[in-house]
Amino acid sequence: MSDPRTPVPLTLGIDLGTSAVKVVALGLDNRVLGESASGFATISASPRQAEQNPTDWLHAASCAMSQLHSNLSRELGEKWLERVTAIGITGQLPTLVCLTDDGPLTGAVTWQDGRADAWATQKIHPERRQQIYKRTGMPIDGRYLAPMLQYHFTDRISEVRCILSAKDYLLSELIGRRLTEPSTAAGYGIYDLTQQRFNEELCEFWNLPANLLPPIAPANSLAGPLSLSGAKLLGLPAGVPVSTGAADSVCAAYAMSGLDENIVSISLGTSAIILGTTAQLRFDDRARYLLTPHVEAGWYGREMDLLATGTGYRWLSELFAWREGEVDIQAAKSVPGAHGLCFAPYLAGGEQGALWNPKLQAAIFGLNLQHSRSDIARAFLEGVFFEIRRCLEVLVETAPVEAVMVSGYIVNSSSSTQLLANILQRPVGTVLDKSPAATGAALLARRIASNSGSMPTSHSHRYSSALLTQPNSQAYGPLYENYLAKAALCA
Repeated sequence: MSDPRTPVPLTLGIDLGTSAVKVVALGLDNRVLGESASGFATISASPRQAEQNPTDWLHAASCAMSQLHSNLSRELGEKWLERVTAIGITGQLPTLVCLTDDGPLTGAVTWQDGRADAWATQKIHPERRQQIYKRTGMPIDGRYLAPMLQYHFTDRISEVRCILSAKDYLLSELIGRRLTEPSTAAGYGIYDLTQQRFNEELCEFWNLPANLLPPIAPANSLAGPLSLSGAKLLGLPAGVPVSTGAADSVCAAYAMSGLDENIVSISLGTSAIILGTTAQLRFDDRARYLLTPHVEAGWYGREMDLLATGTGYRWLSELFAWREGEVDIQAAKSVPGAHGLCFAPYLAGGEQGALWNPKLQAAIFGLNLQHSRSDIARAFLEGVFFEIRRCLEVLVETAPVEAVMVSGYIVNSSSSTQLLANILQRPVGTVLDKSPAATGAALLARRIASNSGSMPTSHSHRYSSALLTQPNSQAYGPLYENYLAKAALCA
């Protein structure tokens, strides 16, 4: 920790994640000085439903900041709040909030909600889907804000005054102003990458009145000062500059690997986000990845998301009543190939990644009475890592990948990290931040803080000296091919 007698500036990063709000305080030396988190519930009363109460987000943000204040006051003194020079915001994407004159119309429909998938598949024929991709970079399905609005709120559209993503909603509550920025606007499903604005024709296609859309601010810019109500919510002085922030995927990638085009970041949270950085507007002819604006203008993320990695990990732990980390311990007791067991981990019902198929269902192939719980754990991790390899191979078709950086539930397991390196056949570096997305948001906040000369704008590649786990096994080539053949049966 920094010497409390030295009043060095710091920035805050707030990540409105899928299951919790996470907050970090970042110092000039790129160290996380403090962090905290507060969770909230997801409503799943009907099949494929996943809604959240925006009021719960605000309560969680307040609780997380209260915990951070308590922790840092002991370490840095009560006046540490005076060191906060700027705040950065990030959040889950895409999650829809419909606002009326009196606040949210209903619960927020999260990106995990699959109720619109079948409807969207019927509405978007393959040729139309390709046309939308060439404009937006999004392999469109029912989990983007525009189709969500039409599917869930057609009969109540007259009550809606504005639609926002989760991050943009939190931002509006902090500064009293509604706006978005390019990386989050992409999640609306109607942001034209070439024109850098919402596309009128796509608005008409989704029956989305353009007046419901927020203004788009430049990437990584000042959104406004913290309002009095926002200051009360966070327990901070009013007037602190607040950044527009960025989507959670690009914020995490920025924290993990900067804007390095030869390093792919893998964030293992509720989902798995595989993201490669590019300075080119590089679409995929088969729309196997989404192309999103990055944290800096002129940069893009080539992103693929696996829907049920962290949730699958927790499901398996609860199924066998395992304590935290036991999946990794058990998996290490098995052997490569899990004694012939093959686990296609499409547990969310459908998959994105490199496949973008809402009909995929999970399956375990080859199961018999001789298999143990350790074999199942091993097969699950191998299945997830095989899908990551499938994604990586798509990115490698047009740009080399020298290494990957990974964060999330496997970083404390050397055996699982080694397994990932062996399957990917590339060095794997581990990022120990509990929320790389929040850290990335704090790094972005430096841009607006630097306007007063108080903070540098560069993060100087925080993990350039991280120890990398090298692949040491060639056994996974044939096992990967076998996995692909088995997983194809899930289509």
